[in-house]
Amino acid sequence: MASKKIVYLDQNKWVDLLKAEKSGTESPSLTAGAVLRRAVNSGTVVVPLAAGHYLETWHRSNWESRHALARIMRDLSQFSSLAPVQRVQRWEMDLALVEYLGFATGQKGLKAVKDQILGRGVDHAFASATGRLRLVESVAAKGVVEGEEMEPDSKLLDLLEKVRALPNDAYEWWSLAGNENDSMIHDDWETRGQHRIGDSYAEQERALSTHLASTPKKKQKLDDLIAAQDLMEISEDIHEAAEAVGIKPLDVYGRLVEMGGPEAIKGLLCAMPSVAVRYEARRLKHRNLQWPWQQHDHIDLVSLSVAIPYADIVVTERQWAHLCKVAKLDQRFGTRVISRLGELPQLLAD
Repeated sequence: MASKKIVYLDQNKWVDLLKAEKSGTESPSLTAGAVLRRAVNSGTVVVPLAAGHYLETWHRSNWESRHALARIMRDLSQFSSLAPVQRVQRWEMDLALVEYLGFATGQKGLKAVKDQILGRGVDHAFASATGRLRLVESVAAKGVVEGEEMEPDSKLLDLLEKVRALPNDAYEWWSLAGNENDSMIHDDWETRGQHRIGDSYAEQERALSTHLASTPKKKQKLDDLIAAQDLMEISEDIHEAAEAVGIKPLDVYGRLVEMGGPEAIKGLLCAMPSVAVRYEARRLKHRNLQWPWQQHDHIDLVSLSVAIPYADIVVTERQWAHLCKVAKLDQRFGTRVISRLGELPQLLAD
C-alpha cells in the first residue's frame, strides 16, 4: 500500500463527485471520478478517508443522501484511512527533539512516521479502539460544556469486536454512513459535535482577526502570536515525548531559549510537518481579511495538516490551495495541491 500514490480529497470534493455522478452529464468532475476509480481498481492509487470525512458525512441527517455520498467514499477509498493529526503530531515531536533541538533519542527518522500514516478503517482514522465513538460523562449543550471523557468498559469493547467480525465491512460502513432510516437524532448521542466545535473555533479566530485589525502594531507580531498559540497547543506532546526518552520538559524549553526564543519556536513548529501546515495556513489567512473564518475551517485545517505533508496529490478549496502555494508547502513536501477535480486526470497520468 505504501508504494501507491496517495490522493486526498476534501469533503466538498467528494460531494462534487456525487453531484457529477447524479447528473450523469459529461463534466470534469465526472471524468475525474472515472479516472480515480480505474486507478484505484488497478492498484496504483489510494484515496484515503480522514477522521473529518466520517464526522462531516454524519452531519447529513437524511440517510439516503448520506448513504449516496458514503457509497462513493467506500468504493474509492476501500476504507483506507489516514492517521489523525494528534497521533501524527506526536510522532513528529519525537523527530523534532532530534533533528531540530539536537537531543539524542534514538528515533528512526521521518520514514518511520510516513510508514504509519496510511492504514485501514475508522479505528486507524481516529486512533481509537472505539472508532469514531467518544464516551463522555455528558454531552455538551447550550451554555454547558462537555463532560469528562470516559474509558470504554469491557462490554462495549467486546461488542465492537463482534461487530468488526461481521461480513462485508459492516462495521466500517456503519461508522461512515450510519443505518438506513436513521436521522442521526438520538438522546445522549451527539452526531454533529464538529459543527459546534467548528463554530467555537471560528469565533475565536474572528476575535483574533478583530483584535489585530483594531491594533495594527500587534499585527506586526502576528507570526509570533500564532507561534506562541501553536506552542501551547503542542505542549502536551512536548512533555510526553521528552519524558518518554528521559529528557526533562524544561530542558526542551531551555534549549528553545538558547536557540533564539521566538525564532526558535517557529523553527520547531516548522520542523514538524503537520504543525507547519497549521501554522503557515493560520498566519497567512489572518493576513488576508477578505477570507473570513468559517465553521468548516477547523476540520479543514485538521485534515490538511496530515494530507499536505504526506499525500502525493491534495484536492482542496481554492483558498487553502492558494495559501499552501504562498507558503511553498507544496514545494517543501513534494505534494501537488490543486482546487479543481478536473486537474486530477493529467496529474495521475504524469
